[in-house]
Amino acid sequence: MGTSGAKPGSKPDRERLRHQLLAAGCDPARIAAEMAGRWQFNPRQAWRYTHGLSQTAVAARCNDLLGDGRAPMTGKRISEYEAWPQRGIRPTVHVLALLARVYGTVPRALLADDELPLLPESERLVLDQLPAAEPAAPQPEAGGLSAAAVRAAAHASGAHAELAEVTEVGAITLEQLDHDVVQLARTAMHLQPAEIFGELVRVRDRVFQLLRRRAHPAQQTHLYLLAGQTCGLLASASMELGCYGAAAEQSRAAWVYAEIIGHNGLKAWLRGTQALIAFWSGNPREAAQLAEAGREHLRQGTGFVRLCNIESRAWAHLGDVRETQRVIGMGHRAREQATEPDELHDVVGGEFGFDEARQSFCNAGAWVQVGKPVLAVEAAERALRLYASEAERTRRYGGEASTRLEMTDGYLALRELDAADVALDPVIGTSATAGVAHLATRLSGICETLDSPPFRSSREARELADRIRAHPVLR
Repeated sequence: MGTSGAKPGSKPDRERLRHQLLAAGCDPARIAAEMAGRWQFNPRQAWRYTHGLSQTAVAARCNDLLGDGRAPMTGKRISEYEAWPQRGIRPTVHVLALLARVYGTVPRALLADDELPLLPESERLVLDQLPAAEPAAPQPEAGGLSAAAVRAAAHASGAHAELAEVTEVGAITLEQLDHDVVQLARTAMHLQPAEIFGELVRVRDRVFQLLRRRAHPAQQTHLYLLAGQTCGLLASASMELGCYGAAAEQSRAAWVYAEIIGHNGLKAWLRGTQALIAFWSGNPREAAQLAEAGREHLRQGTGFVRLCNIESRAWAHLGDVRETQRVIGMGHRAREQATEPDELHDVVGGEFGFDEARQSFCNAGAWVQVGKPVLAVEAAERALRLYASEAERTRRYGGEASTRLEMTDGYLALRELDAADVALDPVIGTSATAGVAHLATRLSGICETLDSPPFRSSREARELADRIRAHPVLR
C-alpha cells in the first residue's frame, strides 16, 4: 500500500518499490517494467524513477555526456520529453540515445509500443538498426564475495570480450563502400540525376544491411556516415528531379545519421541542401534561415562558402540587397582564408564540394535578382572562364548552361539584346541541355521578358523568343 494521503505512484511508493526490487536482485529493466505496469508510467518516466533521479539530475548527466555548454539540457526539457505524446515535445532518436546512455539501456526501451508509430519513418528506420536489448549484467552471489564469484566474473569478462571482438563488417567492405560513395559524389557532378539514382539506392541499401549486423563502435560510426552521405546524395538527386517532398525526406533521414555520430561537416552540408530544397520549393525565407543555421556547424572553409552563397540567393529573391551583399562578401572572405581541407567538402568533393566556378555562378544569380546586372555579368563571365579551365571529367553538368542563363538575364536587364543572344545561343542551340535543372522555367522567364517592353516591338527579340520556344524542353 502507498503512503496514506499520497496518490498511487508517488515518490514514497516508487522508492519503496525500487529498494525492494533492488534488494531482491532485480535488474533495472525489470524495475522499470514493474514501475510502468503498476502505475502506468511511460518508459521514459519509469526508467528515470528506476534510478531515483530528478529531471534536473537527468539533465545534468545529459550535459556531462554532451560536453557542450551552448545549448544545455534542462529539467523542463526532460519533463516535456516525458509528457509526450499527450503534450510536450517528441524526443528525437538523438535524444533517446542520450537518455539511454544516462539510464544504462537502449533507445528502443524508452518508447512504448504505441509511441513508436508516432515517430517519423526515417527515425524508426534508425531505431531498427540500433541494438534492441541490453545484455544483462552478472550479479554477485548473495551472502558475500567468494573466490569462485571473482573467477566467474573474470570468465564472464573474457567471454564478453571474445564476443565483442567478433564483427560481421570487414575492413575491405567499408573500403569498397567508401570508394562507391566517393565515385557517386563525383559522378553526380557531370551526369543527370536519373542516371545514377539506382546506383545510389543500391549502395544505400547495402549500408542499411550492414547496419543490422554485429559491428564494432568505430565501424558502426563509419556506416552511419555512409548512410548519411548516401541519403544526402539521394536528397540532392531528388531535388534536381523536381521531387521536393522526397528530397526533404531524404535530407531529414541523412540528418538523423549525422546527428547520431556528431558529424559537423555533414550537418553543414545537409543544412545547405535543405536550404536549396526550400528555395526551389518557393520558400526563400526558410532557405535563408536554414543556410544561416548551417554556419553554426562550420565556420570556415568550403562548406561555409557554400552556405553563404545559398543564403545570398535566398536574400536576393526576397529583395534584401544589404543582406545579399553581406553574405556574398562573407563567402569571398572565407574563400580567401587559408584553412585545413575538410574531409567531406574538399577530399570527397564532387556533389559535396563547392568550387569557385559555382560560387561565381551563384553570385551572378544573386546580383541579377537584386537589380545589379553589371555585377551579374561580371560574375557570370568569371564563372564561364573557370568552367572552361576545368577538365571535362570534373566539370559540373549544366554548370555552363545555368551560368549563361544568368548572364542572359543580366544582359537583358542592361537592354543589350545582341549580347544576350550570344550568351544564350550555346544553351538553346542543342538538345543536350534538356536535362539542365529548371531549364524550362528559366527559358520561359526569358521569353516573358522578350515579350514585354522594351523588347516587345523588336524583330530580333521576337526571333530570339521563337528560337527559345523551339528548344525541346519547351515543346
